[in-house]
Amino acid sequence: MEWWKRWWAKDQKLLPDTPYWQAYEDSFKEQPQRNTPIRELRFVVLDTETTGLDVQKDNILSIGAVAVRDQKIWINDRFEAFLPQIPTQQTKGLEAVPVHGILGKHANQKQTTTEILIDFLAYLGGSIFVAQHAAFDYGILQSAYQHHLQGYLLNKSLDTAHLAHRLDDPSRSSYLNSTKAKQYGLDQLCKRYNIPIEGRHTASGDALLTAILLVKLLSRLEDRGITHWGQLSR
Repeated sequence: MEWWKRWWAKDQKLLPDTPYWQAYEDSFKEQPQRNTPIRELRFVVLDTETTGLDVQKDNILSIGAVAVRDQKIWINDRFEAFLPQIPTQQTKGLEAVPVHGILGKHANQKQTTTEILIDFLAYLGGSIFVAQHAAFDYGILQSAYQHHLQGYLLNKSLDTAHLAHRLDDPSRSSYLNSTKAKQYGLDQLCKRYNIPIEGRHTASGDALLTAILLVKLLSRLEDRGITHWGQLSR
């Protein structure tokens, strides 16, 4: 999110005055500058499995995330959660079961959705939000946070599909439209970058694949002289 939007949100008090939202906002006090080395940044690479593709109406079934820093995947710095499902969610989610295999028995019965979202907020902090086709994951998480916690995510974000397209077209002379986006799907990019496809269509599995892809993309961008946040985020 652009800085003006963040300060607008703050001025309009869109973030509730609660300890977890305050801690989250405090994590943005030291945001990367244009000259901050990319290797010093903490990226949170994530994936969500959901009941559908409507960010306003569908629900999150699971969240998987892992941290990347200094061109390394920090397996011990990861997050995984299966969200509780009410009967209507279970019924609605059945059409997606053949893809991601999530049934009600996997759902977390010890924590509420609100508690899980609070935990993920603390895990995410002010890190750079990264996902494959990130707009969807960011959008459905925004919807969940607005509904359950009456607040908004403020993180800067990166899309691995767009980074891959940028490597192919440094001048950005061609736009990554919906037709071309199919060429930059996770399966296609894993094949191009020789990443073994395992654990596909689970939040944690897709998050790990995306993290491996991110490391490979950042390495190639670094070879082209893109070493600082200002260069990466332009």
